[in-house]
Order: sequence, then C-alpha cells, then structure tokens
Amino acid sequence: MNFTTLTEEEFRSHALNNELSNFLQTPAMKRLREQRGWSAEYVGVKDGETVVASAMLARMKIRFGYYYDIDGGFIADYSNKEVVTTFIDGLKKYLKEKGALYVTMTPNITYQERDWNGTAVGKPDNATLELLKSLGFSHHGFEHGFSNSSPRWVFVKDMEGLEATSLRKSYQKDANYSLKKTAQFGIQIRDLDYDELPKFKKLTEHTAERRSFNDKDLSYYQTVYKEFGDSAKFVVAEINFATYIDNLNQRKNELQERLNGIYADLEKNPNSRKKNNQKREFEDELRTFDKRIKEAEEFRKEDGNEDIILAGALFIIGAHEVIYLFSGTYDKYKNFYAPFLIQDKMLELTVERGIPKYNFYGINGNFDGSDGVLKFKQSFTGNVEEKIGSFDLVIQPIKYKIYNSLRNLTDKVRG
Repeated sequence: MNFTTLTEEEFRSHALNNELSNFLQTPAMKRLREQRGWSAEYVGVKDGETVVASAMLARMKIRFGYYYDIDGGFIADYSNKEVVTTFIDGLKKYLKEKGALYVTMTPNITYQERDWNGTAVGKPDNATLELLKSLGFSHHGFEHGFSNSSPRWVFVKDMEGLEATSLRKSYQKDANYSLKKTAQFGIQIRDLDYDELPKFKKLTEHTAERRSFNDKDLSYYQTVYKEFGDSAKFVVAEINFATYIDNLNQRKNELQERLNGIYADLEKNPNSRKKNNQKREFEDELRTFDKRIKEAEEFRKEDGNEDIILAGALFIIGAHEVIYLFSGTYDKYKNFYAPFLIQDKMLELTVERGIPKYNFYGINGNFDGSDGVLKFKQSFTGNVEEKIGSFDLVIQPIKYKIYNSLRNLTDKVRG
C-alpha cells in the first residue's frame, strides 16, 4: 500500500460509495472551497490499483506556512490499522514537503451512539480515538455547543422501513399537531431559483441576528447552488394572506351555517345537552376564526397580496443521507409552524428516493431541556450521534509554537 495523489474520478469512485461519505468530502465541496479562497486536491492510499482511502485536502496560506483541513475526515475503514497508518504516515511526509504548518481533521466517525434523549447506547469508539492519537493527532476534546464547522453532536432519523403512508405515524404528537395546523393555513412549499437566493439570505440573516450566530454571506449560498446543482435544495414555505383570508371566511361561513341549524334545533328543544354543547363549541370556533381573520388582515396590510416567505432551509441530498444544513424563520410568522411542513416534505422526499438516513445535523449536546433546536428535531423522532470530534496534527512543531503564541497574543489584544 502507498500514499498518493488521486484523480477526481478515483476520489469520486471511492469516497462517494463509502458509508462514511459526506457532503464535506465531495468534488462539489472542493470547488466551493476553491471559490472561497482555498486550494484543494485529492489524496489517498492505494493497494495496488485499488483505492482504499481517500480525502479532499484543502489548503490556506497562513503565517510561517500553510494550514490544511480535512473536514469530514479521510474516507477509509478506520478499523483497518494498516490503512489508517499508511494514510497518516504518508500525509505527514506529503504535508512537510508542501510547507504545511499543521492540519485539522474532523472525521465523519460516530464516537458514541445515543438514544434521542442523549443516553449512551453501547460502547464508545475508543479504538479509533486512541489510534489517531497514537499516530500524532491531538484531540480537541469532547466539546459541547454549536459549531461553525462540522458539529460534534447531530440528530438523525433512520429511514429504513418507512413508507409514505407510515412516515407521519413515526413522528411525535408535537410534529403532527403542527402539521395539522399548517394544512389549515394553505402554506405552499417550493424550491428557490438561483436569482431568488437574496430572499434566502435575508431570511437567514434575520434568524442569525435573532439567535446571535454568524450567517454565511450571499456568495456562499450562490456557490452552493451552482456547485452542488440538483443535490442542493433551497426550500421555502410561503403563504398568500389574501388567499388565506378568503379560505378563512369561507370556512367561517360554513361553520355559521351549521351553527344556524343548531340554533333552529334549540328553539324546538332548548334543553338538548348535545345541541347546547355543539353551540358552545361552534361559537368558540367562530371567535377563533374572527381572531385569525383579524390577524391575517394585519399581515396583509404589512405584506400586501403577494406570496410571503415564512421560513426556509437548505438541504444537501447525498446517496446515503439527506442533510438539513441551514435554515431561517421570520419570528412574526412563527405561529404558522412552517418549519414543520418543510421538514415533512423533505422527509417524504427521502422516503421516495430510498435514502437510508435523514440528518437533522447539529445540536448542542446538552439534554437538560435548554436546547430548543433539539426539541424541534426530537418531534420527528430519531437518535443522537456523538461524533468523534476534531484533531490537529502539527507538521512543523517549532514554527507552530511561534505561530500559536502570536495568534493567542492577537486574540488577547482584540479582547
């Protein structure tokens, strides 16, 4: 076996057919990173003519050399010590020749399987952790919280055995209640075209400001759209308030007709318990309709008669999983439950295409009830994967020590 550079076809053939394949290790991501100022190449290990390990290796110029990154990890059988050792030993030599200062790697390896409440299931993968450490990698630690890079904690749903008819039965009551509500609102789901991406950026920017996290810039979303092609879906939920109000008025009138019939029955039999109960129930429903119509009229005054985006999300569709990557919701429309409908439609697509996993992606790893994102994802049921985390491999120790000291000093000056 020997470490070597790979052609795109060699990389694609090996990486995309492996169960560890992920969108971070794809030709599309290579092109995206190159558009974002990185350089990138394919490396791997061959056993004869057969590729047994592969990676998309990205590079950025920094002080004293280059920083390399293998986000998503190299693709290989990590239980095969010979393959892993050959890759890492070869990588060290290769990067030293290229003037690398250090490399960060975040493997797509599950360290600990957990149930949907975070309780550990089975044993952690200490073998892979110790193997990587023995080969020179330092582990960033078992971090919690959200990350701007690959998340260490993800929520996933196993789609094996699910069909369109059984999908919603697999959800929790919260999700089904919310979906029942969205059906009453007449919300529509569609994909955005490229020239509509500023609408998506406006949505995510609003959400980022509200939740205090860093949003991607518009050019990032535009590049994702171009490079991932049909594998990237920018999905939005829309409502037309004029149409919504018409529907509400029609349903209110139908309810009023039924109530008039009950009034007539009560004139004949005023002590009917059944009819009096129906009268109270329908009058409550009428008041609810009046409240909704008044609210919708206010929205129409603000937004006009055009279709209005309530929420949206970016999904990446792979051979082995669908990933829910980024999303946004306008806070004033939160009572329309649009994010639930977006997830439901994409889960339906996952079933239709026979993709075995739906990846809701990042959670913060805390299961004390403080993570509202987790609660939303749990409503569709699934389980938690605690990933192995990130590692650094220092190629030039002396220069790296100086570089790290200067970086820490700069951070202190910036406050």
